[in-house]
Amino acid sequence: MRWIAVVAASAAACSSPSKLPEPQAPPATDQAPPAAPPPPTGPQPVKVTLADVGLEASSLDRSADPCVDFYQFACGGWLQSNQIPADHARWARFTEIEERNKVAIQAILEEDAKVGGDPLAKKLGDFYASCMDEAAIEKAGLRAIEPALDRIRKVRDARSWQAALVELQRLGVQVVWGVRSEPNRHDSKTEITMLDSDGLGLPDRDYYLEPKFADKVDAYRGHVARMLALAGMPVAKTTAAAGDVVAIETELAKVTKKRVERRDPHAADNPTDRTALAKQVKSLDWTSYWKALGFAPSAIINVGTPKYLDAIDGLRAKFTPAQWQAYFTYQLVAHEAQALPKPFRDEMFALEHELTGQPQPLERNKKCIEITERELGELLGQQYVAKHFPASSKQTATTLVDALVRAMGVELGKQDWMTDATRQTALAKLARIVRMVGYPDKWRTYDFDVKRDDFAGNLMRADAFEAHRVRAKAGGPVDRAEWHMNAYEVNAYYSANENETALPAGILQPPFFGGDRAVAANLGGIGMVIGHELTHGFDDQGAKYDADGNLETWWQPADKTKFEAKGTCVADQYSTFEAQPKGFVNGRLTLGENIADLGGVKMAFHAYRDLRKDAPKAYVADGFTEDQQFFIAVGQAWCSKDRPEEIQRRLTIDPHSPPKFRVYGALRNLPDFARAFQCAPGTPMNPADRCAVW
Repeated sequence: MRWIAVVAASAAACSSPSKLPEPQAPPATDQAPPAAPPPPTGPQPVKVTLADVGLEASSLDRSADPCVDFYQFACGGWLQSNQIPADHARWARFTEIEERNKVAIQAILEEDAKVGGDPLAKKLGDFYASCMDEAAIEKAGLRAIEPALDRIRKVRDARSWQAALVELQRLGVQVVWGVRSEPNRHDSKTEITMLDSDGLGLPDRDYYLEPKFADKVDAYRGHVARMLALAGMPVAKTTAAAGDVVAIETELAKVTKKRVERRDPHAADNPTDRTALAKQVKSLDWTSYWKALGFAPSAIINVGTPKYLDAIDGLRAKFTPAQWQAYFTYQLVAHEAQALPKPFRDEMFALEHELTGQPQPLERNKKCIEITERELGELLGQQYVAKHFPASSKQTATTLVDALVRAMGVELGKQDWMTDATRQTALAKLARIVRMVGYPDKWRTYDFDVKRDDFAGNLMRADAFEAHRVRAKAGGPVDRAEWHMNAYEVNAYYSANENETALPAGILQPPFFGGDRAVAANLGGIGMVIGHELTHGFDDQGAKYDADGNLETWWQPADKTKFEAKGTCVADQYSTFEAQPKGFVNGRLTLGENIADLGGVKMAFHAYRDLRKDAPKAYVADGFTEDQQFFIAVGQAWCSKDRPEEIQRRLTIDPHSPPKFRVYGALRNLPDFARAFQCAPGTPMNPADRCAVW
């Protein structure tokens, strides 16, 4: 499976930054010089400031004890001076970079929007301009979605139900189930068709089934009713129809896997074929289904959740055509809301506010930037890279990634709990990880029409194009050069069934990396992120895939047992972390990311030490040693503030621990941290009950 970790990356120079002050020669004197001191036995200390090495003194809270609450120590000043903007649910160091990138991207798009110029730039400019033309959007009303609405109104039986479902899925609206392609889990060189659960309007199946979310379901029901009224349903019918939508989605939620269950790649590995699929869902004409979607499925079709498809015939028959019409209508207008008149957009934000606590929507220009990024990502990425990512940065970042791979190889060689056979296989897998930095070698093309005065049409054509592009890969070879993130994204990822990691250009900036930052600061920032992604190849999911990306066991049985016990230690420990009153981290849901954080910071620390082992000078920044600078960089990269509703949402759906606990959990389990800050045994950051996997 592919997954993306929210991490940050950056290139780090392997030498000390040029702006660090050099020791000054003593003033001239007539006196005889004193006897020469004995030759130094180690690197000579040089006093500098935190700013000199690329860290922020203002973000610290020096009143906090780093051995008790290091997150507060590293981020307390930042937390006090930063408030969450009204148009955000979270404000973090990642968000700061994203906002900087938006400014750069807006300038690109506004230039592209000028009449004339390169055809590719014109496509970008016209798409963005059509999104910004709110007057044209208001005038168009529901015209673009009327054909789909008409298909929905004709739902009368199984055949017309299928016609409506296919029409929405063709437009990229994943109603009832989702269909896409993915690498074959046992032949990772080949793409196959994948079917799995989808079609819920709330963030997760737990929202429908857990009593603690009852107020969210009530708010959602009211939201659906208002959206149906905007779509033309008589107001007198909307309350009942909204109840029907919630009822259908609740039944779908009951057969949807829990988030923790979805993390098991073996449970999601259920190959079948078209003949067996026709027996599993009898009320669907699968031959006409594939034809209407415009692609031929692969001979092998994977079903992520068999019990979900087993339930489809019964669920379709359980609800009346009118009830299904309400469900399809809501899913369509919710999906296309940003291209519909303002009342639709306002109502979608009302739901977002309820779920995240965000007080105000994004300004239209920022929303249009996000939509353009999503729909024309690599076209925009080309221009972003050309203007904001010099070729030297890619080479420097590649050098840093290679340094982390070397550090990880050393650590794998030291693991005394592994037998040599397992260790050698792990080392071979590490050596085979494909490392992609900055941007793709080949950019994707977007073969659909863009009209400057038709935003809804542009959005629907873009979504239909992308849905078809992804599905049509089934049966063909896996494109190992394809990126699953855009070049300007503030993120990074590891793909287990391709055994590759990617570090986009967008994240290669402060506070993760800077060309004039010291090695310790860069390795603490971006180095942890790179190490995190590499460790994903050996977390509780990645460790189930071999060097080719196939879902195959390569562990000796005794080693696997020890590995799983180490993972249990991590899961149990993180489950004790309380993010809000009675809101605890789900240690099983976040296990893979937590293992990656633990391994990532350890590998980054050792890589930093290796790069500095022969340095003639040791920089002491405002009294902090280089080891301490490394850990301050780790903390300052993850400073973050969330609204209470957003914390609750993320605790439910996010496979990452909250940022505070990514820092706290990773560093309290690393003895090097306790040594760096001389933490007494038994303090929170130097516990007796550490967990370690790699």
